[in-house]
Amino acid sequence: MTVRAAVLFVAGFTTVFTALGVSFALVGTLLLRNLPLIIRLAGVVIVVLGLATMGLVPIPVLSRERRVDLSRIPTGPRAAFPMGMAFAFGWVPCIGPVLATILATAAASGTVGWGASLLVLYSIGLGLPFIVLALGFHRAKGSLAWLRRRGRLIEVIGGALLVAVGVLFLTGEWRRLFIPLQREFARLGWPPV
Repeated sequence: MTVRAAVLFVAGFTTVFTALGVSFALVGTLLLRNLPLIIRLAGVVIVVLGLATMGLVPIPVLSRERRVDLSRIPTGPRAAFPMGMAFAFGWVPCIGPVLATILATAAASGTVGWGASLLVLYSIGLGLPFIVLALGFHRAKGSLAWLRRRGRLIEVIGGALLVAVGVLFLTGEWRRLFIPLQREFARLGWPPV
C-alpha cells in the first residue's frame, strides 16, 4: 500500500511538471527569433539561482512559506495522486533553481517532445527517492541521517552545477553541447514521442 501511494504521488507531480515542460517548450517555440537573448537572460537567472542555492546570494522571496490546511483532504492511496499534484504546485519555490534551469532548457530546446521529456526525467529523478523510501521505509532511517548530515554539501554542489549550466547558457556553449545531443537521441529514436 505504501509503494502504491508513493507511485501515485510521483505520478501526480510528474503530470504537473510535464505539463510545465510542454508549456515552456511551446512558449520557447513561439519565441525562437529571440532565442539567443532569452538563453542569455535565462543564464543570468540560473547563475543567480545557483548562487542562492549555495547560500551566497539571499533571495528572500524564495524563503517564503505558505501552508494549506490539509485536514480536509482524504488520506490513503486514493489521495496520493492529487497530493502529488499539490506537491508540484506547492513546492516549486523550494526546488525552484533546478526546476527553473530545466524549464529554461525546455524552452531553449524548441520542441514540445523535448520539453516534456526533460520534465519527465526530472520528475523521475525527483520521484525515485520517494519510491525507494516507500520500498524500504524502515531501512531508510540510516540513509536519511546520511543525507541530513550532508545536506549542506549537497546544496553547495547542486548550486555549483546550476552556476555551471548558467555560464553555459550565458556563453552560448549550451546550444553547442545540446544540439549534438539532441541529434544523437533523434538518431536513436528517443524520446519516443
